[in-house]
Amino acid sequence: MTKPIKRNNGEVEWEQKPGDLYVVTGVLANGQRFKPITTSSWRHANGINLFRGTKWLLRNGKRYRILSV
Repeated sequence: MTKPIKRNNGEVEWEQKPGDLYVVTGVLANGQRFKPITTSSWRHANGINLFRGTKWLLRNGKRYRILSV
């Protein structure tokens, strides 16, 4: 299976499919990890402000990195 995430000049693209989930992981300002947030909406996941963390596409049980801060 090829990777669904395509990167081109700093832009990230993927084709959304039914069943896709988005996971947000990261660290709080005090150094503690927060519980991963899982949502079916990219708009919700993208709206989460991260101090240090990663936003993932979860497809078929496998994570693909979309964005790291």
